[in-house]
Amino acid sequence: MTSLEWGLLGLGGLCGALSFFLSGLETGLVELSRLRLRRMAREGNARAARLLEHLDQPEDTLWTILVGNTMANVILGLVGLYGLARLIDVDGYSELLRPTQTAAIFWLAFLIGCLLFYTVCELLPKMVFRKYATRLCVLLSGIFNWVELLLSPLVEVLKSVSEVLLFAPVGGASRGNLFGSREELRQLMTESGQSLSNDERVMIDRVLDLQKIPVRELATPFDELPEINSDDRVADLVRNHSVEPYTRLPVWTESGVRRRIAGVVNLRRLIFLPETEWQRPVGDFLESTLYQDEDIRLQSLLQVMQRSGQRVVIILDKRRRELGMVSLPDILKVVFGEVKV
Repeated sequence: MTSLEWGLLGLGGLCGALSFFLSGLETGLVELSRLRLRRMAREGNARAARLLEHLDQPEDTLWTILVGNTMANVILGLVGLYGLARLIDVDGYSELLRPTQTAAIFWLAFLIGCLLFYTVCELLPKMVFRKYATRLCVLLSGIFNWVELLLSPLVEVLKSVSEVLLFAPVGGASRGNLFGSREELRQLMTESGQSLSNDERVMIDRVLDLQKIPVRELATPFDELPEINSDDRVADLVRNHSVEPYTRLPVWTESGVRRRIAGVVNLRRLIFLPETEWQRPVGDFLESTLYQDEDIRLQSLLQVMQRSGQRVVIILDKRRRELGMVSLPDILKVVFGEVKV
């Protein structure tokens, strides 16, 4: 082997070790015990104290892991391609693009190498660091300090470029924060929300879950609501339904061969009408209502209700038929739970 080949072999081994280390550290930082880490730092463990500083600045730490791991994997892949081509004795890289036996052997060997790399440098370190997260992260924190120092110029350049791209206004609005998601917010609340009560944490979880819940799971079927026709008298409605849990109820009307919802009526408004108005039909006091598909999520529905000012929405099934009704109190119950007075 020539000195160049020895150098490339050493570079490939170094990049493989770096990929192994950073892949494991990425999992270890999530799985480690912060309580144990703080105790070790209070007892004078300098490595634990330094690791806590990394955890207090998670974005910089994640950037270092991302850049270092990507760079190591790319270099290792290029070195592997070069070494494999020399081993199989490929006559020019253009030969690899032609349907020859040499090209088939090359790409088969490269595929096997990729699977081996994924097993050794990705899966294995994650399994090891997950099992011994705190111990390994503290023990190897000094190595990460050197990696962070060596990669800091490149990391700063890439961070600046990403800030220009990700924080630049698009269509008049900012695109958001880097490494920001609901799951990260949920994890942050779990790890550092000791000052919150259990009820407060449950409430925050419910708010974060609003984007996952379809309205059909919350809609009240019309079979469970009182049947009100547009020609019913106001007096009958007030007398029979003044204690209903909903202040707005759907009103039905005949439309050809099928019945449809003409609108909603506000019971609170009808109760305070002069008695001279009580003999009029309910249809004279209808309010317009919104119609939404059953697949819309609660978060989107809440935004629609906020923009329109409506407190009641009629939910339609896939055949565009009335499925049920969702009111603002129903959504608030999802967030705050059952309120007993």
